Amino acid sequence: MHPAYAVFDNGQIAVIMPGEHTFNSGSLLFQPIADATGLPVDRLNFVTCMLLSIPLAIYYNRRLGKASEGTRQLFSLVAGVAICCFCFGSSIKHLFANCLVNYALMHIAPAKHIHKVVFLFSMFYLTWVHFYRWHYITEYSIDITGPFMISVQKMTTLAFSLHDGAVKKEEELSPLQKREAISRVPDLLPYLSYIFHFQTILAGPLTYYTDFINMTRGTHIVKNEKGEMPDPYPVAKVKLMKTFVFMLIIAFVEPHFPPTVLDRTDLNPFSWMVLFWFCFVLQRMPYYYAWYFADSICNLSGYGFSGYDEQTGEAKWDLTTNVHAWRVESATSFKETLDAWNTSTMGWLRRVAFDRAPKKYRTISTYLLSAWWHGIFMGYYLTFLTGAIMTLGGKAR
Repeated sequence: MHPAYAVFDNGQIAVIMPGEHTFNSGSLLFQPIADATGLPVDRLNFVTCMLLSIPLAIYYNRRLGKASEGTRQLFSLVAGVAICCFCFGSSIKHLFANCLVNYALMHIAPAKHIHKVVFLFSMFYLTWVHFYRWHYITEYSIDITGPFMISVQKMTTLAFSLHDGAVKKEEELSPLQKREAISRVPDLLPYLSYIFHFQTILAGPLTYYTDFINMTRGTHIVKNEKGEMPDPYPVAKVKLMKTFVFMLIIAFVEPHFPPTVLDRTDLNPFSWMVLFWFCFVLQRMPYYYAWYFADSICNLSGYGFSGYDEQTGEAKWDLTTNVHAWRVESATSFKETLDAWNTSTMGWLRRVAFDRAPKKYRTISTYLLSAWWHGIFMGYYLTFLTGAIMTLGGKAR
């Protein structure tokens, strides 16, 4: 199918992708605001839905905290699908197609190969999405690609957990695999709720099926030594404050330092390197903003409890934490950066690549999978293969 073209009054030509709004046909409710402010409507939709997720999360925790498991799952599913429809419109069909086909594969594929079948189908579908988007989209926008990438992580880890629980013996599993193993395919409601729940549908992070189910059952939090339930709101407020700071930087600082500012030739080498470093830091601000925002939403809904600190006894709410900004910016090695950046993806790579590959191929297979998952641009492969070489070099010392 060939693309169509539209010619506007100003003479500009735009490509209309084959298939109606293949990746982004989100709501145009805020188009007048976008026209007045110059902000892209897709970003306005994203921020609006993230803000609306705050009262949804509080309601989920306070009003539905003692509701039935099915009620909590249905609420998360409906809210998540509504958010997706508002932000991405009919392109949500890709999310449904991928998760429903994989759900069928989980039922019909042999348990011995179920993880491989789901992994290959999901990754090749994602590759097609990356290629299609690269071929027809000429500028960046917030589209269905991000949620699709997160959903691939969820479905593949679920398939590996199913394989572990249905095929492997308990003594063959690591402690982590034992904790996440399941013995049968989930029912449709909890499965769809896990894929689409509103807390992580837009910006992640990846959460694991057993953790999600424990949260919907209300069994994920244990009382402290005083017999009290930990309160997530103080931690969530701190994360929201960080989100606000990153938002201000994105709104008022980043526009003055686009990457094109590096074309300046009037600077000495040291000044240019400082400018390069500063611009590079600013490029990470949108990720910090989205990931801290998503983490706070999870915590506000009562999701993210990971136990108590052994020294202070304080409750930890970092199960859904995806980045540690200060640790990234102050890292003194490539490994320290990886340990603090996009940590849920690092967990996914560990579960489906590093822990599964033959020992001598673990590092290279992990980095290659990371490059494949991120997209088809050669820069990804150069970056991650360089990372593999640096990691192997560090181990050889």
